[in-house]
Amino acid sequence: MVIIRQFQDTDAPLVWTLSTLPNIGVTADPSMPLALEPASAPPAAFDDLADIRASYTDAGGHFLVAELHGHLVGTAAILPDDDRAEVLRVRVHPATRRQGVGRALMTALETRAAALGLRELVLDTATNQPEAIAFYQRLGYRETGRETRPDWSWTLVYFTKPVHP
Repeated sequence: MVIIRQFQDTDAPLVWTLSTLPNIGVTADPSMPLALEPASAPPAAFDDLADIRASYTDAGGHFLVAELHGHLVGTAAILPDDDRAEVLRVRVHPATRRQGVGRALMTALETRAAALGLRELVLDTATNQPEAIAFYQRLGYRETGRETRPDWSWTLVYFTKPVHP
C-alpha cells in the first residue's frame, strides 16, 4: 500500500536521487531496485530542492513523498500563487510506475489545494514525456497551451484543473 506523507528534512537525499532518475519517454523499469542510493548533494539543475522546506513548506505550499514497502518512491509538490497553485516535482520511481503512486500523490495534492481554498492547479510537462501527458489527461487535467523554442527538441504542454472543495 502506498503511503503519502509530508516531506521531512531527512528525506532530502532520497528526493535528490529520485529527481535525477530518468523521466523521459517510456521509463517504467520494474527491474530497478527500490532502495535508492541517497545523494550527497542536491542536483544542480533544481535549485528549489537544495532547501525543500524553504522552497515549498515555508512558502505556503506542500511537498509530499510517497512510500511503498518502506522505500521512498515518489514526490509531488504544490506552490500556491493567489487562488491557484503550480504542481511541481512530480516524480515516481521507475520500478513503481503504473502502480497508482502518481495518482495517489496527485489526489493528495488536490486535497491539500482544496483545504488551502485554491481554485485551480496548473502544471506543465513536455511532448518528450507522452506517458506524463496521458497521465494528466486521465486525471482530468485540460491542456491550455503549448510553447516551443528553437533551442528545444520538445514542446512544453500546459495543463489546468479546477480544484473542487
